[in-house]
Amino acid sequence: MTTKIWSRTNQPAGRNPLTWFFLWCSGVDRNLIDTRVERFRYVGVGVFIVLIASVAGVMFTLFGTVINGGFTPLLLPFAVGWALLVFWADRSIVAEPRYGDLDPGRPGTWRKRLGPHLFQYLFRVAIAVGSALLVTEAALLLMFQPEIRREMDAARIEQVAAVQALDRHGETRQIAELRSKIEANDKQVAAAEKQVATAADKMSGEIGGGTGTRRPGYGPIAAARKRELEQLRKSANATRTRVDQENKALRDKIGTLENGRQSRISASVEAIDQDRGWITQEKALQRFLKANRDSWMVQWIPWVLRVTFLAIDLLPVSLKLFARPTLYDRRLRAQASVVAYRTAQKRQVERDAVDQAMDLERIRANTRYDLTREEESFRKSSRLGYLRDDRW
Repeated sequence: MTTKIWSRTNQPAGRNPLTWFFLWCSGVDRNLIDTRVERFRYVGVGVFIVLIASVAGVMFTLFGTVINGGFTPLLLPFAVGWALLVFWADRSIVAEPRYGDLDPGRPGTWRKRLGPHLFQYLFRVAIAVGSALLVTEAALLLMFQPEIRREMDAARIEQVAAVQALDRHGETRQIAELRSKIEANDKQVAAAEKQVATAADKMSGEIGGGTGTRRPGYGPIAAARKRELEQLRKSANATRTRVDQENKALRDKIGTLENGRQSRISASVEAIDQDRGWITQEKALQRFLKANRDSWMVQWIPWVLRVTFLAIDLLPVSLKLFARPTLYDRRLRAQASVVAYRTAQKRQVERDAVDQAMDLERIRANTRYDLTREEESFRKSSRLGYLRDDRW
């Protein structure tokens, strides 16, 4: 009975486009994956990376919708950009090889030091913490939306009452002064009319004999009463005309002041009604949480969501830091060891070639030096032999 061993020869790696895509997302070399378990493992890592990036894009859209007060298609490009940023950050982390010590003379260490990649990990952790906080706030705003609306309505009533009670430009005092002047003018008209009525009663009593001289008939005193009545009526009419003109001007000023004040109040109320953005909702949420401190569920839900989103965002970093080395990591290290050994040997060959070239150059220099000395010696010996010739 023979056992069939799984190898690259019978492994359908790369034939399934979806499998190839997730393996690419996990940042592995398909040629170094020999077992089906490894392929399942790294396909799962790729799926996690894609899901985390998708969740990041969706949460960005959700957060933008909450801030904007509604969904707009303009959020989609930014959400896609944020998802791509998270995707490439996570892929670069999980695809980072763990070579260990590649020195052939020393045993390899599987736990990589964090020094060379500390900034990369801290950057991803910072993104995860910020995303978890912001996304949690957006989720809480949607989760407690009825309570937040109730808090915002209560705050609106208080703000509108404060705006209506606010007399920033002194309109209330000015309107009260103008109305006091109108009342004073009306009193002048009422006093003049009262004088006319009194004079008319006196004239009627004098003519009828009921008052005054008690002699009925139209006599000198009655004529004097009539003249007095006519003067008082003229004075009352003049007073009424003057008061009507003054009161009309005063009422116009009151109307202008009231319209201006009402316009400012309406503008303030409209601004309060339109203020439904993220900051206002966040303040309403904080008031709701503060008012429900006795409810443990209300107090624990925000922290549970924050920890959950943070754990999801930090999953690639956790896999990289805390997962034990796999067969793929060992093959990758072996491949890197071969490359490092080849590079070291090439470097040694290049150094040997340089040393040999320098040795040859040194030999050539010595040879040229020796030849030059011999030529000089021969020249000197030839000249001395010529000087010793007997013919001279």
